[in-house]
Formats: sequence, structure tokens, C-alpha cells
Amino acid sequence: MRLSLATVQSLKNAATKSTTGSRKAVMEFPSYNPKELKPGILHVGVGNFHRSHMAAYMNDLFNTSSSNKNHSWGIIGTGVMPQEHDKRNMLEQQDWLQTLVELDGNKGTTKASILASMIDFTPVDYNNERGHIDFYNQLLNNDIKIVSLTVTEGGYFMDNDGNLDLSNVKIQHDIANPTMPCTVFGLVCKALMQRKAEGRPPFTVLSCDNIPHNGRVTQNIVSELSYQMFGSELQEWIVTHGAFPNSMVDRITPAASKEISEMIEEMFGYQDTAPVLCEPFRQWVLEDKFVNGERPDWDRLETVSVVDDVAPYENMKIRILNGGHASLCYPAALLGLKFVHEAITHPTIGPFMNTLERKEIIPTLPPVPNTNLIEYWNIIASRFANPTLQDTITRICFDGFNRQPKFIVPVAKDALMNAKLSGDTDAGVVDGVALVSAMWCRYCQGTTEAGQAIGPNDPEWETLARAANKAKMEPTAWLDALPQVYGSVGHDPVFRAAFVNASNAIQRKGVEQAMQDFTEANVSKT
Repeated sequence: MRLSLATVQSLKNAATKSTTGSRKAVMEFPSYNPKELKPGILHVGVGNFHRSHMAAYMNDLFNTSSSNKNHSWGIIGTGVMPQEHDKRNMLEQQDWLQTLVELDGNKGTTKASILASMIDFTPVDYNNERGHIDFYNQLLNNDIKIVSLTVTEGGYFMDNDGNLDLSNVKIQHDIANPTMPCTVFGLVCKALMQRKAEGRPPFTVLSCDNIPHNGRVTQNIVSELSYQMFGSELQEWIVTHGAFPNSMVDRITPAASKEISEMIEEMFGYQDTAPVLCEPFRQWVLEDKFVNGERPDWDRLETVSVVDDVAPYENMKIRILNGGHASLCYPAALLGLKFVHEAITHPTIGPFMNTLERKEIIPTLPPVPNTNLIEYWNIIASRFANPTLQDTITRICFDGFNRQPKFIVPVAKDALMNAKLSGDTDAGVVDGVALVSAMWCRYCQGTTEAGQAIGPNDPEWETLARAANKAKMEPTAWLDALPQVYGSVGHDPVFRAAFVNASNAIQRKGVEQAMQDFTEANVSKT
């Protein structure tokens, strides 16, 4: 039986709590009729994370609130990438329904929730032959009040300072062809120009990507691109009337494998070709900044906080969780580990991560309301250790070129600045994050410690591999070749010295011993 609106009632009638092996399984169904939802959100980039996070929260809101106000926030999916074309085809066959599978390694439970919060998905013109007309028309839809984004870090076309990268060929295309843009942000600017010309309000643009100050970054990108495409009058209108709330999103969402689809069929008796796999934990902190104050009643939901200032929560999550992922993945790959839970429980990587978080990452963070940062790290570590997720090291290693400057380099920058302000002469203030960079460099040389090949795993792999192999003879060649990644940190003498020491230690002793030396040298400081 294939998942669809026609089969949901049959599944409800058949569903009972069951046990498969040692795991307890339970199903949850929407209590609302998705055909009665009205559109309110246009979401760009319908990947697994969006479906496990925003789509799940909207599903919960529709389940808990029967008000017409909240039922006018149905999600329409859209995008410009080939993978979104494929996702649309799969979801269309299921009437846009999708199964969210939560695996709890501690409780030994499997929870499958059928999400019905998406009500449509525009055809995806990934070749731009029709000018993304379906996407564009939805941007002009009066019902659409929020345009939300999960387009990954690299999809914002920003330089190392968070500004629009005017050298990017796609951005140059949009500037030269404002009536036929090819990027998401070019389409947003074109639609805002049309809304302004017709005397209509703009939509709120809500980033749900793991980018520091994601709302501010999005506003900078849209503001500058609107100026380049249409001039200062549109730019001023967007700045005056638009809204770009910052947000912090958190839920570990690995890629769903064929085995998850097979598990759904075995446990619950139906087929879903596009399920979503995630952990039970989730958190969403949003800045209360929306055009005309129009937004769903998200603050009705547990684990959603609508606040005046997202920055403390955002910095905490990006540095401790994302920085943790970005720190453990490369040594894990070099040591031949496949999954995140194997890395955090590894006898060397685990203690290294605990020391790094406590000694270098957490001290760069300001206080967070009602939060103990050490306790927060302990929660993150336990989430990493969930073996049922089978979260792959390869997934976490991907796109270090865009992730390292957001999750690791800022830690080094702040640690160096704090040391200078305090007069701390301890040159070891960035030894841990320098070792992380050195292990990333070693990873990009293309072989594990056992000599197995590491395949290209970054859009900038050729650049990284070339720099990494030069660094075999001269470690600082890595820093000098990647100014987009390291910025001023790459020129700091303290960081450069720490990086050279870490690179030499890896070359002489191996990755595992280099991590162990760091842990033992700093155990009294954590």
C-alpha cells in the first residue's frame, strides 16, 4: 500500500502500537484535513532538514490548533535545483504526504508521523528554460506571507565577510538579466520589485539555514542584489518594509536510506519512497520580526521560542553542535570510522572533543538565557552518541570549504581576540581548533591513515586537494591558499604557529596521537 491521501484512513484503522525486535513502534496521523489548508508559506529547498523541522512544526500546529488563522499557513514547496525536481516527483505520487521517522536510541523506540503540512510543490525549472515561472508566480501570490529557505550555506552567494559575492557567475547573470534571473535571490528581488510596483507589501524572508546571523545575512544578500538588479529605490523599500528574522534551528537529520523505507513497510505496512529520518530532539528559536506581524502561532508549540534576540542561542548551537560536528568528522574519517556515534564514543576522539569544547569553544560564547553551556554540550554529546541514526561521517565532512569558516574559524578568531584583550600570553589558546584545521587539511590529501582513498567530498575539492598536497612540505601553504576560509585568522602568527605544530605532529605521530597529546596537555584546564 502506497502512502497517499486515499490510504491514510486505512492506515489509521490498521495502526496499533507494536514491537519489532527490541524496538517499540508507534504511528501518528494528522488530525486535520490537508485539503482544507490554505497556502501561507513558500519554502525554497525541500530537503530532509526542512521536512524534519519546519514541516514537522507546522504539522504539529495544525494538529493542535483548529483556528482558521493557523490553517492558513500551509506550505508550498519550490526550488531551482535538479534534486528538488526529483523530490517533487516522489512527493507528488504521495499527495505531498511524507513519513517522519524518529529513532530514539536511549528509549529503543521508533515513532512514525505522517506529515500533511505541505499542500503543493511548484514544478521545478532547474534548467531555467521557462524562467522559473511557477516559482515566481508563487512569490507574487497574495496568500504567501513568508518565504522560508533551506538552501545550505553555499546557496547564499556570500563572500567571507557575509556580503554578496559579486564575482559569482550566477549573480552576474542575474544583475545582467534582471527580468530572467536564475538564482533564488534573483527571483526574490524580481518579485519584490513587482510587489512594490503594485503597491503590495513584501513577504517575510525567513532563513532556516545554519548560518551565523542568518536573517541579517539574508537581508544583506537581498538588499545588495536588489540594488544591483533594480537600483536604490527598491533597496530602500526592502530595508524599510521587509523583514528578515534571525532564527536558530536544530535537529540532527541524516540522509534516509533504503533501509528506512523497508523498515516503514515492515513495521507499518505501507510504502513511502521519500521518508525522513531524524532524532527526537528539536529546537527552534525565532526573532519576532515579521512583515505586519503576520506569522503562525509557533509559540504555542513546545521547543519553539519566539524571542527578541536570537544571537545567544544561535552562537551556542552553531559553535557547540555544528562546531562539534565539524571537529570530529575529519579525524573520524582519517581513522576509518563510518558513523558519528562511533566517533563520539571513540577512546581518543571522544575525550579530544570534550576537551576542545570545554577549553576553546565554550569560552568564546557569551551567556545564554537560562542555559548552562557545559550541560548543553553534554546533551549534544549524548545526541551524537545515538547509534540508531546511523549518521554518516561522509555527510558531516561534506563542504568543509563553506562550513569551516562558519563553525571553526570564528572560534579561533574570538579566542585570539580574547587572549589579546586579557593579556594572556599562553600561545596554546587555539591549539585545538588549529588541530581541527590541520586534520581537515590532512583529510583533503585524499587518503586515510590506513592508506584508503578518500573520494572528492566538497564542491571545491580540487582547490582543497591542491592546497593540502602543497602543505605536506610547507604547512602554511594551506592557510595561504584559502583566504576565503581563514581571513585574518590565517595571517595571525599565533594561529599559524599552532597550525604548523599540529600539522607536523600529525605527519610525525599520526592523527590519533596528535589528539591524545592535546587532550593530555589540557586535561587540567577543562
